[in-house]
Amino acid sequence: MIDPATEEMDTGAYLRPFATASLAARVADAIVDAIAGGELQPGQRLIETELAGALEVSRVPVREAVKTLEAQGIVRSSPHRGAHVVPLDDARIDRICEARLALERLALPGAVAAFTAVPARLRELDALVARMEGLTSSRAWLEVCKADLAFHRTFIVASGNDIVALLWEALARHVLIVFGREIRYERLAAKLGAHHRELRRLFAGGDMVGLAAELEKHIMRLRLGVAADGAGTLGN
Repeated sequence: MIDPATEEMDTGAYLRPFATASLAARVADAIVDAIAGGELQPGQRLIETELAGALEVSRVPVREAVKTLEAQGIVRSSPHRGAHVVPLDDARIDRICEARLALERLALPGAVAAFTAVPARLRELDALVARMEGLTSSRAWLEVCKADLAFHRTFIVASGNDIVALLWEALARHVLIVFGREIRYERLAAKLGAHHRELRRLFAGGDMVGLAAELEKHIMRLRLGVAADGAGTLGN
């Protein structure tokens, strides 16, 4: 009888690292980019043949991507109607923002410890802020959103909290869509750089109280702005 504690498994034939993200994952990201950028509208039907043609792939990875996005709540499928982009109403956006805020708060202690131990890691944040500001000046809004998301991903990863990172990544596509749908309401997009520079300053100083307060203000700023403007429901 083989002792499971001492048995060795030959993984060479099956478990190999992927050189790149799977094709289905890249297709899912492309669909999310199209939703965030307004090319695909809330409630719009996703037609496999059209998506496959636009992305120059077969229908198989498109089908897999749609299933992934359905599991994440970004797409909804129903019999005889196919798959549609899930609309974003105010209540749904609020829940996404609240979940994101909770996860990022949990990451703060570990991130502060990491940046304090290796201050050079703050240069990753600096590079992303610079990229964000450059893209803002050229009004490349989707890429601005991705740089914003990458800034937050950087300190989530730095925190070393693998559970928070896992849950945050499950929410990341939702967040990108929210960014894309709401950035139009931010009158002075140039302030994005300033918001992130302040977060970077607080990380460098290890100010946990200030970080928690600034993070909440930063994440919820667009929601408050939309409510003040009376912009109403997105995607309806």
